[in-house]
This record gives sequence, structure tokens and C-alpha cells, in this order.
Amino acid sequence: MDTKITVLYDPQMFDIQDYGGISRYFANLISGVNTQSNFKAIVPVVYSSNYYLREMPQLFNNLLGRKLLKSRRKRTKWNRKYAIQQIKKSNFDLLHASYYDPYVLESLRKPMVITIHDMIYENYPELFPEAAQVIAQKKIMIESASRIITISEYTKKQLFKHYPRLNVPVDVIYHGLPTSNIESTHEVLPKPYLLYVGDRFAAYKNFNLFIEAIAPILKSGEYSLICAGGGSFNAKEETLFKSLALLESVKQMNASDALLKQLYEQAAVFIYPSLEEGFGLPLLEAFINGCPVACGDSSCFPEVGGSAVSYFNPLDKTSMHSSISLLLGNPGIRMEQVKAGFEQVTKFTYQESLNLTLKAYHQSL
Repeated sequence: MDTKITVLYDPQMFDIQDYGGISRYFANLISGVNTQSNFKAIVPVVYSSNYYLREMPQLFNNLLGRKLLKSRRKRTKWNRKYAIQQIKKSNFDLLHASYYDPYVLESLRKPMVITIHDMIYENYPELFPEAAQVIAQKKIMIESASRIITISEYTKKQLFKHYPRLNVPVDVIYHGLPTSNIESTHEVLPKPYLLYVGDRFAAYKNFNLFIEAIAPILKSGEYSLICAGGGSFNAKEETLFKSLALLESVKQMNASDALLKQLYEQAAVFIYPSLEEGFGLPLLEAFINGCPVACGDSSCFPEVGGSAVSYFNPLDKTSMHSSISLLLGNPGIRMEQVKAGFEQVTKFTYQESLNLTLKAYHQSL
């Protein structure tokens, strides 16, 4: 008889993202759960193009699956059908929903845990055309959960700001970086460079103001900017670069984990200009790879960055420019921050994150 606690993770976030922080969080969690002698993780997936699921079991992770389910719409449709089928069977002890679509509730007869990654839709609804729908779905999931995980004290505070009468246990469980044996690539990079990582298109990411703030630095010709991930530059971005005479100073790279490691290791400064995040995992990635960091002084950043970050007002171009320039012009300060970053990242271990999540699972049963 199998006495393991079986946790089912529905595939919705893996259908939304091919890469990204939330799907990476769940993939790391699933891998960790499956290392435990008394736990088992299952993900009902027909076929997924998500990078982090590539080594995990899928019904049709083969040439036929890749051909028949090439479009995201088809993948989502069939993964959802399969997930609903498995939820109806109830051959698991606990559901950990990977996002906020309440389709998982229709046939659910077991406890459900959800992770609230941020409250950005609630705090900045004017920035998202789909805000009303996401907020409504999220509300249903919050009110149906047996237990809630938030990834920072800041996010927990924001959750209770919007749901002051919430009567569900809430655990703050920080992200942690798994141990990695990945070695850096040996790409020839345009040194020296500033580094930006991830999505640029969401308005709260504050990318345009960031570009305007660093334009004088780039136009000096001493530094370039590398944008890792986030897709190719679009027409609006290229128009912005052209208007600031920066077309030759900005480069976008699709980064594997190995290349991203090299980018952090060799960057002069990593800049995180976002107005709000739920945690800010790239901060830990920068710290562990010895990269100096400049980021906004809002939301969760002081909580995660501690004294290892050069902070700026993310709404103020002058503040942003000054903070970045201070780091670039002072090797001693950069080295102090790198040292502080190595110390800060030890406060956020993957094992601690996994242990606290498993404890939350036990308490949900």
C-alpha cells in the first residue's frame, strides 16, 4: 500500500508560460517533493512546451505530441481536460493550484493549497486589460483554499489589505535557490554591460523609464545593456531606442540557465527597476553569482535585498540614474555589495522553502 502523501499540481501555469518565475517555482517544488520518501508529486500533462517540465512525465512528450499540440490553445485545452479527469478520480491527497483559474474546483473533493505570488493586479488594475477577470478568479480561489502560501511578508500584508476578513491560514514561505551544478557558458559578451532580466512589456516592470534613466550612461559609449529573456525587442521598444540614440547600445539575448549564469557573473550591475514584485527571485540569482544589484526601494525588495542592494525610487529617473552611476563609479562599493549579497542569499535556502511547504501540506490535510 502506498502511504505517501500525493500532491497534484494542475498544469495551468505551465500552459501560460514556456519560461518564467511562477512555472519555475512550481517545477522546482515538484522536483523537491519527489525527493521525499513520504511525498509524491503528480502533474497531469498531455504535452507541455514549458522549459522546466521538459524532463518530467508527459503523456505525449514525443514527435506526435509536438505536432498535434503545437499551438498553445490546443495544449491548454487538452491539458485542462486531462487535469479535470484526474481531479475527478481523486487519486491524490491534496491539490496545489498553479494559478488562479477556478476550473480545478468543479470536481475537487480534496483540500487545496494556493500560492499568492503578488497582488499586482489588485494594486495596479489600471495597467492590465484583463485585471477584472483575474481578480474575480483569484477571489474565488482564495476563498476556496484550505491554506494559502505567500512568498513574502509584503505579499501577505497586501493580501490582507484586499481581504481584511480572510479566515484562512496563511504561511509566508520565501523562495530559495536549488543547488545547481550548471556551469557558465563562454559566450563573447559586449563588456562592460548593464544587465536586465525577464519580462519588459508589463507596465509595472517600468522598463521604459529605466531606459530613459540609463540613456546618458549608455550614450557615453562605455557601457552597453543586455536584456536577458523577455522576447525580442518590439517596434515600440526599437522606436524608443532610436529616439534616444541607443539602437547600437542595447542587445536582447534568449538566455539558457548556463548563459544567464554567465550574464550575472560578468555584468557590471544588475538592475531591477520594477514598481512591484511578490518576491524578486532575480535578486537571489544575482547575489549567488556575485553580481552587484541596483533596484527599487518599494514592495518586497528591501525585505529580500537587505543591505546588499543599492536602492532607488523606481518612479524617479534621477534617483535611478544616481544609484546605478554610484555603483559603476565605485569598485569598492560594488565589492562590498557582492560580499553582502553572498551573505544575504544564505537567508533564502531552497531546502528551507521546501521544508516549510511540506509542513503546510501536512497542516492542510
